[in-house]
Amino acid sequence: MQKLRFKNRSGILYFGFGDKFKSSKLKYSVVNKNIIIGKFKSGNLAEDLSFVSIDAPLVTTLLEEVMSCKESSLKHNSILSYRTACSTSIIPYFKNKFVSDIKPIDIKMFQDSLVKRGLKRQSIAMARVLIKELFDIAIIREYTTVNPVKMVSMPKMKVTKEKPKPFTLDEIDLIIKNTEGSIRNFLGISFFTGIRSGELLALRWNDIDFDNDTISISNTIASGVINTAKTHSSVRDIEMLDEARKYLKAQQLLTGLKNEFVFMDKNSFYGHNKHFYGFYQRVLKNLKIEARNLHNTRHTFASMMLNNGIDPLWVSNMLGHENLNITLQIYTHYMPKKEKMVIGFLNKRYKSGTN
Repeated sequence: MQKLRFKNRSGILYFGFGDKFKSSKLKYSVVNKNIIIGKFKSGNLAEDLSFVSIDAPLVTTLLEEVMSCKESSLKHNSILSYRTACSTSIIPYFKNKFVSDIKPIDIKMFQDSLVKRGLKRQSIAMARVLIKELFDIAIIREYTTVNPVKMVSMPKMKVTKEKPKPFTLDEIDLIIKNTEGSIRNFLGISFFTGIRSGELLALRWNDIDFDNDTISISNTIASGVINTAKTHSSVRDIEMLDEARKYLKAQQLLTGLKNEFVFMDKNSFYGHNKHFYGFYQRVLKNLKIEARNLHNTRHTFASMMLNNGIDPLWVSNMLGHENLNITLQIYTHYMPKKEKMVIGFLNKRYKSGTN
């Protein structure tokens, strides 16, 4: 990378690269040199001095290079998310712009446009990752001298995380009663195992052990592709409760002899849960039950277990959480309060007024 140089010409501070210098119109001094260095690091001098090679590529060119690297290491679903960030956000905004033309203010304006469009924080963060990485490449190849993304903070956004909305046992019974076939079995297994929809769709019959009442989970399905499970902790063997066993046995009569997958679409697996989601929403509407996403079947399992005093560690393992803290952060308020039990213990201990 080229080094910024200074010269003193008749008491005036000049700065530049190699043999090319430009007057700062400031007095030659250490203070003014530091001012120029600060501007240089912020990218505000690049245009004045043409510090960047005229052969600097387009933003979209380096963006595609970044994506190629990611496709060799990330899962299919993550790649789709990054591709969406490219096609809907980055490419339309930076189309036909050279890497050398992008300044920190451009990054800020880009982020502001995404906020205005109503994009979620995660989507904006994903776009920032891609742009930052393409500028890291640009710096290594000396197309530019600074990474403008590093000079612009993530926009402040109000994050509203959707709270779990578990179903009651009465609602579960009503939903199950008003469904049939694979839809009924899909929802029944979801309610009484807590596994994710993608994990359920990826189950094969050799993952189901009726003799030992266990279900082995190692894969998930997203956007039509079978991937390994979401995280390392998501790979697990879970206990098959009697209620879950009932719906798995019912499903075995439908697909057990036809295909290796527990749930099948014609002759293969379901590539996504849209088929089940559509039926699920219509059932809720017909029953006048509050609409909520399908993930709440998982929340229902966790909440009803914890609310009935089941060991939180067992629940955490069933859900495939990385650690118990994750489970407690989400579901603590569903656990029975035990303050009265503690107080009762103390009263019994000290009611005589002795040790």
